[in-house]
Amino acid sequence: MADSFKQIRQVAEDYFGVPLTDELLAEFEVCEVAGGDWLFHQGEEGSSLYLMVRGRLQVFLEGPEPGALQLLGEVVPGESVGETGLLSGGNRSAGIRAIRDSLLVRIDRGLFERLSGSHPALVMKLASHVATLLHRSHDGGAQAAARRLNTITLLPLDNTNRCGEFCQSLAKALGTYGRTLSLTAGNLAEKGAPMSVSADQQDIPAELQYWLHQQETRNRFVVYNCEANDSTWNRFAMRQSDLVVFVADSRQTADMSHWETRLRAGKGAASGRQALVLLQPDSSKSISGTARWLKDRQPDFHLHVREDKPDDIQRVARFISGNALGLVLGAGGARGFAHLGVYRALLELGITVDWVGGASIGSIFGAPIASDWDYEKAYRVARHSFVKVKPFSDYTLPLAALIRGRRMERELNASQDFLIEDMPIPFFCVSSILDSGELKMHEQGNLAKALRASASLPAVLPPAVVDKRLVIDGSVLNGLPVDVMLQKPVGNIIAVDLSSHKSYEVEYESIPSPWAILAGRLLPFFRRYRVPSLATTILKATEIGTQMEVRASSKKADLLLKPPVRQFGLTDVKEFDRVVDAGYQYAKTELKRWLEESHFPDGKSIE
Repeated sequence: MADSFKQIRQVAEDYFGVPLTDELLAEFEVCEVAGGDWLFHQGEEGSSLYLMVRGRLQVFLEGPEPGALQLLGEVVPGESVGETGLLSGGNRSAGIRAIRDSLLVRIDRGLFERLSGSHPALVMKLASHVATLLHRSHDGGAQAAARRLNTITLLPLDNTNRCGEFCQSLAKALGTYGRTLSLTAGNLAEKGAPMSVSADQQDIPAELQYWLHQQETRNRFVVYNCEANDSTWNRFAMRQSDLVVFVADSRQTADMSHWETRLRAGKGAASGRQALVLLQPDSSKSISGTARWLKDRQPDFHLHVREDKPDDIQRVARFISGNALGLVLGAGGARGFAHLGVYRALLELGITVDWVGGASIGSIFGAPIASDWDYEKAYRVARHSFVKVKPFSDYTLPLAALIRGRRMERELNASQDFLIEDMPIPFFCVSSILDSGELKMHEQGNLAKALRASASLPAVLPPAVVDKRLVIDGSVLNGLPVDVMLQKPVGNIIAVDLSSHKSYEVEYESIPSPWAILAGRLLPFFRRYRVPSLATTILKATEIGTQMEVRASSKKADLLLKPPVRQFGLTDVKEFDRVVDAGYQYAKTELKRWLEESHFPDGKSIE
């Protein structure tokens, strides 16, 4: 208890910024919350503040559907929750749940009022802290979903040599981002712990909790190494972890073993964030069967590690260390060919993308990146699909749309007919549900169908059918889904915005007649009018509808690329090569400048 009291004093004095007497500290109520338990729920009466001493909490907002929860963020030692409840007495605006065994101190309104007279400095510090929180919530700045992860559990799901080798390689890779302490059930005493964990132990002694907290402050990472069984050590490790990484050889059975089922059902075992790493054969073999691994486990995210791709291990380390890079590609019709040029620049500069997201044409060009295609293949397939096949010329009777969409579907099925969860790099795209006006996330299921849905331009292409509902182009609701990428465990985001923010004047008082427009295009001596096509008008109207949202979303990216492609038509596929080159030349310059000026967390530049 003496160690915990010392820890409470340190955190409280750092929080309030003033020395605290033993008498004052004695009035704080100490609270212990087990991993998986709720500190309080949304809507409950709020009249107290909780100061985090050790552990980790998550903040949840209730969704419109019963039981639906949206993760808003995480609370780490030295931070607090419930400030507004303490000052205003209103109901809790969100729910707080512990994802690790956590120690907090509680200050209720009665104690706060007693302290405010004799310790006015505490009131001023708290008011300043609340003001900072309010400013942070309204400043619109980018903040990734992943907070700084310190404690990691590596839990193999089988005893194959490859799982053990991966865990060793990952711990070594984490060491490049900072000092890493690797713990096992048998080396606690060797590492200086005051005691070991016995086979029948249920609760963790305070002395050991304090020692582990000290290791977290002294090391960038504390890694708990486990074996494939339901042991006391595994349960102990999972309850201490910010992230549990389940590791499996994809060539083994995907069914959950009896010991894994028991382990997941244990108290606190599934309270924290979880990731699944699937060890794959070499990249010459297509990834398959991922859906079976995800069905019962439902991890927060999953990653593939191919046998001949060392950077796949580094990708896992980047996610854990907060260095993963997300790439978001926006809508823009044929101007989206510039995305291909951006990809070329990224490859040439050695910038590795770890998560890809897109809307409309951005999803179509994001898919080859997430499929880990080389540039030559991505260029060859895209040029064939858009220039030779001409999907925008697939005209039909304009009953549901201007074009049938058969050519696009045929091309997508030819090159992208596999599951999103089987892609070697995480991927998502968005579409818009036609009847409800809700955004549809595509993170699993058939990729070709998801891309067809995301790029279903209203009135140009017929709506797609997804889960027996009609969906249209993702850009109708979100043309640059940076906000979606912010919910992923990435540390930096590059976004590519192709929307036009400039205006131009026309040379006529009213739209010319169809015959005058046609004569200007066909006959040499008639005036040629600069009039947008019907498809272009529809595309531009869609862009205008979300222009404000795109501008707001783009500000949340760490780097915003805006290739100079406004001079190209939204349906002009003949300019494919020029648009690609414009994207490449611009991105190469901007990315070089960014590399020179920016660094990832822990002082690591992009490799």
